[in-house]
Amino acid sequence: KKTEYLDILQRKSNRLKVLIEDLFEISKASSKSVTLQIVDVDICNLLRQAYLEQDDRIEAAGLDFKFNLPKERIILPLDSQKTYRVFENLLVNITKYGMPGTRAYIQVVREDDGHVLITMRNISARELEVSPEELTERFVRGDTSRNTEGSGLGLAIARSFVEVQGGTMKLEVEDDLFRVSIRWKIEEPGGAGQEPGRDPEREPVREERETAA
Repeated sequence: KKTEYLDILQRKSNRLKVLIEDLFEISKASSKSVTLQIVDVDICNLLRQAYLEQDDRIEAAGLDFKFNLPKERIILPLDSQKTYRVFENLLVNITKYGMPGTRAYIQVVREDDGHVLITMRNISARELEVSPEELTERFVRGDTSRNTEGSGLGLAIARSFVEVQGGTMKLEVEDDLFRVSIRWKIEEPGGAGQEPGRDPEREPVREERETAA
């Protein structure tokens, strides 16, 4: 019994540690005090990497992911770790709440107005009990009846990390179809100093831009 109780305490302690770290990250992002390590990120490769890291979870969820990615590279000036966290959180959200045996679609499109649009679509296993706007608030979950390890911070963190890097994240629900759309401005070659799509007055603390190897 002692060993069993110690195992439970260990799991709960680890979960609390992750929750505290998540709260710390989202608080910094919301207050625009987060430090960004800006590098040139190949957005499609980073998306593939996040998907491969979740391969076991995706297989266990019984989901079939379909990718529609451009042949050419799309390079964006982003913090690779925080952008990876955005993709990771969105993929984990799909594996938790997607309907087993269905397909999930991921698409990356270079838009004519100079933006890149990243969309993820899936079929929800259960009817959402809150509005799409509420889902990106802290501690809100779409299905309150499910007893999972989620904290309700995943989508809120994803949105904060997108916005602190000058992008937008939008959630849409149509019946059982759940869709997340992320848009970032593509930096044009030879652009002067300021990165497009960002307001210098609200710019978070960031370190000097590096070039990814």
